[in-house]
Amino acid sequence: MTVKELYEKVVNGIIISDIELQRAIVYDADKQALVIDSIYNGIPLPAFYLWQRVDGKLEVLDGKQRIEAIKKFKQGNLLYEGKTWKAYAYDSDLQQVVDNTELTTIICSGTEDKKREIFKRINTLGVPLSKFEVLNGLYHGVYIEGLNDYFAQDANVRKVLPNASVDRGENKYHLLEYIYYVRREGVFPKRSELDDYVQQHKDESFNDEVKKIKPHISFIRDVFGDVSKIGNTSKFKLSVKYLKDRAIWLQHKDEICKECNAFIKSEGYKLSSSKEEDIEAMILGIVGNLRVDPKRLFTADDKAELLSKLKPDEQGLFACDECHQHFAADELTIDHKKPWSLGGRTVLSNARLTCRACNSRKGNK
Repeated sequence: MTVKELYEKVVNGIIISDIELQRAIVYDADKQALVIDSIYNGIPLPAFYLWQRVDGKLEVLDGKQRIEAIKKFKQGNLLYEGKTWKAYAYDSDLQQVVDNTELTTIICSGTEDKKREIFKRINTLGVPLSKFEVLNGLYHGVYIEGLNDYFAQDANVRKVLPNASVDRGENKYHLLEYIYYVRREGVFPKRSELDDYVQQHKDESFNDEVKKIKPHISFIRDVFGDVSKIGNTSKFKLSVKYLKDRAIWLQHKDEICKECNAFIKSEGYKLSSSKEEDIEAMILGIVGNLRVDPKRLFTADDKAELLSKLKPDEQGLFACDECHQHFAADELTIDHKKPWSLGGRTVLSNARLTCRACNSRKGNK
């Protein structure tokens, strides 16, 4: 069936894409435009699965998202390379190429139970490619082969990264993100940026990347070991920031593991909006022989008790300890006088009330 034939059958109600089995439209404009780009450039689309009804009409079991893209483009509701369908009528062969492109259609029929079983299998038997599998397929070369060899030969990198027993490239993709992070001075890549990076280096040796990343892998392995509950991305960031302090971190590795694991299990950690910063502050306290309070945050009860000891003004408002303006109780936050990260304890004698603006400006000062 050509694109033109498919479209006309949809418009005339012969092909029905909006059936109860189908999900809502999930393709955004970029993905819909990619459907048009595939058709125009001769890249085959997956087969369209249609169900033959007794009245002769066809219901779409698989292909609704692609059909919607075609329909929107031909009806002027989707741009491809900045232009509508009508705009291509005079200065391009796009309309002719798109209309005449043949699509693979598979038409099924039978009982209602069979229809539902076909739909189920279409949507459960397929396994999407992982992000690394896509990279490997697009840019396989000397670089990717070197990455594969590194993983096969280096036990440390397999232990440091998560899900080491899974061989769909999740670990390798994480490693590429970390390499990019080091190369780009602390910036993690968007997916398109990592694609570009691998494409740029696909015919180059991976040896330079090994030299660059190995010190960080060793830092993570030696300092955090196998039982640390700190997230892998957080551990990698710490390894980049404090690589020069490796020796002193190693001296305190048991304390780091014990105290950070205990903190991660605490309610304060779960409620914290700055988990990475809290872990970093705790470790810096340990290696600097400065202990931070295991209790990270003040509670609502702490705030109520502090408020009970303060005298409100005539309007029932309380003064911010920083800017001294007056606010309602629910507009104030309870904060440390001496910052938690600098050893300040989470006790009422070290507590004060500040407005949200002052609290956010304060940081760890």
